[in-house]
This record gives sequence, structure tokens and C-alpha cells, in this order.
Amino acid sequence: MDRSYREFCDIIVVCTEILSLLGISKAPHFTTLQKSAKRLRASFLEKVMAGFILFTVTVNIRTGIDATGLQPTRASAHYTTVLKKSKKARRKIKNHIKLTTYVDLDKQIIVSQKIRRSSAHDNKDFMPVVLKGKRILGKANKRIKSVDADKGYDAEENHRLVVEGLRAEDRIRLKNIDKPIWKTSGEYRKKAKRRINRLRRNYRSKNESTFSVLKRVNGSTIRSIMVSIQNKEVLFKEIVYDANRLISYFIDFMKEVY
Repeated sequence: MDRSYREFCDIIVVCTEILSLLGISKAPHFTTLQKSAKRLRASFLEKVMAGFILFTVTVNIRTGIDATGLQPTRASAHYTTVLKKSKKARRKIKNHIKLTTYVDLDKQIIVSQKIRRSSAHDNKDFMPVVLKGKRILGKANKRIKSVDADKGYDAEENHRLVVEGLRAEDRIRLKNIDKPIWKTSGEYRKKAKRRINRLRRNYRSKNESTFSVLKRVNGSTIRSIMVSIQNKEVLFKEIVYDANRLISYFIDFMKEVY
């Protein structure tokens, strides 16, 4: 939920069942949560987020990669528009945070991610994010069935990684789809163009659903000021999202069984 530490502690005060479950008599001060978040390592939070995929029973997983932007400021759109008119005040506007996620499209659970400041080409983040997701899924004894991505990830090395490195179905969308195959550069891009018309379903849209739920439930703004704490706040949002998705998955599974 999109709440500050102070607001979160105000909510915990009236949630007596949570306090008894944690074994404490009263809610902690909000600065206690701030200091605890500062002491936590980002690598530990990434391991927590990667652990959610262990609880799914699917072995062959359809995956997808996409990127979205998060706002590192609480300023209104009108305020930032006014600042953009002045060159001196324009530097007060902070660059957005780019979040690239590698997602299990069947359960819509985030497997791996990468955070960077300001805009950058999608190709830069494809290999590190996908390879990180491959290691996580390999430890969970799961196999990558396919990889979906939009045209921003259309590059020969990306197609080669999916086919040779992952042994998966290449479903990366191609640029200049109307260009003849003999004019298309790259061996694997040509192979992808030959079979692109046989793709029946657009699984990539589930990536957009993941970002929509993540922003709608947990908010699209980052309240922290320090870069390291901003990264941890993004990871907290992803952990909460994965936990909600896993709970929904188990509820649906129990309904089918009983």
C-alpha cells in the first residue's frame, strides 16, 4: 500500500491482531522502521523476492520482460510543468526511476529486476535481467518455456540468447515487420520473422497488467531521498506485490481442489 512510515505505524496501532502475532505490546515508532530499512541489504531483499517462485507448482514457465517508470517525487504534475518552463528551475525536477522486470507470465510473479536512474535503451538491461532470472528459475528446478518482449528488445544478441542460451521459444517482437526477410539483418532475427505470423497469443500484455497492479496497489511514487533507500523501497513494493499474487494463486488453487 502507498503509505509513509508514519502513516503505516498509525495503521498498525489499531491492528491489535498483527501486534499480537508479532509478539509486541505497542506499535513501533516510525523512525524504527526507517532505521531498519536502512540496515537491510538490497541483496537480501532480492533473495526474498526471488523465493516466491519456489511456491508455484508450474515447471515450464512462460516469461516476459518489460520496463516501466516510477516517480521519485511527490510533486504534482502542474508544479513540474511550471518548472519545465524555466531553465534554471528545470534542474529541480528529478529523473524518473526505470524498473525492468522479468516476470512469470502464467502466475504474474516478478522473478528478477533491475533499477536504474533516468532513461536508457531497453537492450542494456535485457541480458543481465534475463540471466539473473535464469539462475533463479534454475535453482527452483523450473524451465523457461518462452520469452516475450516488445520491439524495444529487438536485437540479434537477444534473440540468440533466448534460442541458444535459454533453449526457449523466441517471442520477441520485431521492428520493421514489413521489411522483406532478405533485407533483415541477423540469422536469428530472420528466423524470428519467418515464424512471427504463427504466434497465436499475445502473452506480453500480462507484463503491462503486472505494472498496472503494482502501481495501482502500491503506488507509482518513491518517497525516499537517498538512492540506496529508493532502491530498497522499490524492492519492498515488488515483495508486497509478489506476496499478494502468491496468496491469490493459493486461494484459487484451493477453490479448484475443494
